[in-house]
Amino acid sequence: MKRHRFLLAALSASAALLLAACGGGSGGPSTTVNGASTLVPDTNILPQAATGVPFEHFSPALSQTAITEKRTVVARDADAWQKLWAEHAGTGIANRPLPPVDFSKNMVIGVYLGASGACDGLSIEAVKKKEGPAHLEVTWKHTPPPPDIACIAVVVNRAVLATVPKSELPVEFVQAPADTDDALVIRSGWSFGMCLENCEGQAEIRQDGATLTVKRRKDPNLPEASVWDAVSAKEWEALTASFQTLPDMVIGCPDCADEGREWIEVEHKGSKKRVDISCNVVIPEAQRFQESVRAIRSRLAVALGLPEICNPGAIDFERIEPTVFTSEITDKRFVAVRDAAAWTALWNEHTGGRVAVPAIDFSQKMVAGVFIGRESVPCGSTAIESVRRRNNPDRIEVGYRITDPGPNVMCIAAVLNQYSLVTLPVSSLPVEFVKLP
Repeated sequence: MKRHRFLLAALSASAALLLAACGGGSGGPSTTVNGASTLVPDTNILPQAATGVPFEHFSPALSQTAITEKRTVVARDADAWQKLWAEHAGTGIANRPLPPVDFSKNMVIGVYLGASGACDGLSIEAVKKKEGPAHLEVTWKHTPPPPDIACIAVVVNRAVLATVPKSELPVEFVQAPADTDDALVIRSGWSFGMCLENCEGQAEIRQDGATLTVKRRKDPNLPEASVWDAVSAKEWEALTASFQTLPDMVIGCPDCADEGREWIEVEHKGSKKRVDISCNVVIPEAQRFQESVRAIRSRLAVALGLPEICNPGAIDFERIEPTVFTSEITDKRFVAVRDAAAWTALWNEHTGGRVAVPAIDFSQKMVAGVFIGRESVPCGSTAIESVRRRNNPDRIEVGYRITDPGPNVMCIAAVLNQYSLVTLPVSSLPVEFVKLP
């Protein structure tokens, strides 16, 4: 199945305009530091156009602070940053050197929650460039722990800091409202065990927008990159019409043989469902929903400059639709075909010459095929599910899976020779075929 890339939409619908108020609710004064102010939503005002702005989080290890009051901050130069950090680190926390920031390109934004519980969460959810008048809007979220979580009875002064591209626009901070009981939240991501960069990513999709956060490196002390984008009415309609088809299960063997893990989770009305799969595997009963989620996640990944999501080194491929019920090739065989003469010979052997040879432009494409022959599983299936570029040695790896429906399935006593054929971009690299679990 061909995977698609999606371009980032330049402008899209966003959250409502906001009125100035306290930094986390109604119980304190509005705070302004270097042009930053804290706002709360006013749902009676019409939406503005907004564009997502990428941002990078500082390490979570820096979230504990000596600053005890609620505050939002913007530091646009090294002097302001050094002054803020001296107050942030204080004198009671050892080994807190000033994190380096290139202020010719970036600036620092931050939210200080003040005294809170040990299990409370604090995060920056989105950074948006908005018009009317032009400004940056930072959406942040305070997440109290669930009532059934046991937490240590200790007070923590918590903060969240991030860098964004340098801008002279005013910055407004908006606290995200709490989810309603019937809110639909969709999360999806990927992870790789044997990986050096972009090893984990998670997108959170809501009606008012989606944010993707990616770990650039395996080191937890290095920054995570995030970006927000709006979710269109059409996209949300597709998601709400199909999310209930998502099963609650693990399909295949995610993370086995360095396949990587892809997952989708739905939270709605107090319940959760999650499916874990190997990267780029299709969820048959929820394919429409899966494609809608991947489209949004892919668009966000493009905005962060990621050439691929979930599957570094993946190669686009297209299935050649089966035209015969069973192949005439009875032996187990793996093929890589790079010219028309070899393709014609293989196709005629495969079909017994009963079906016209599909036209393929071998200046642009090549064919990879798997024939299982007499090893075919009754009532089962054989399918090529992944194509990847591999290194050490440099090669193309074609992953195929043989599915066995199990002993409890009634089958017709027929002899079938199962097969799978795909086209992929032409390459002179050797092709290796790997059976997936």
